[in-house]
Amino acid sequence: MTTLAETRRFFQENDWRTILKRLNERDQHPLIQFLKYVICGFGAFAFSQIIFFSLAQWVWPALDSSIPQETRALHSLYSNAVAFFFGNIFAYYTNSKWVFTPGRHGKVVEFLLFSAIGSISFFAGVFAGPYVIFKYGISTELAQVFNQVTSVAVNFVCRKFIIFKK
Repeated sequence: MTTLAETRRFFQENDWRTILKRLNERDQHPLIQFLKYVICGFGAFAFSQIIFFSLAQWVWPALDSSIPQETRALHSLYSNAVAFFFGNIFAYYTNSKWVFTPGRHGKVVEFLLFSAIGSISFFAGVFAGPYVIFKYGISTELAQVFNQVTSVAVNFVCRKFIIFKK
């Protein structure tokens, strides 16, 4: 599928089985690859947010606005760190199996680079979150949105051009 018009035509002319078979192939138009990346990202996002909100509710309280801002900020940092660890594993697995073509580096180096780039974007977003909670008093939930938007943009570009072959 080399052009968007061909992609649209392909979706119109084929059944779901054929479409899914084609989507599972590695050689994709960059837009289709990005859409697959977004699907995997939503999965990783949902997984990590379930972990984050569970920890922020029951382990390190950060959702109750009556808790001091400094405490909410610190607790959201703890919860995000744990959630990132598990979300990163989920994202690596789905990205390497469905979105990108592995092989530019060995598996260990590939995972370490994937994690390093994810960590850089994560820390940029996660430290921005507590900062805006503390500085502006915004909700923890809105701070999470800042975290995720930052991560998506940085991760796709770096993973596509630095970590994986395609």
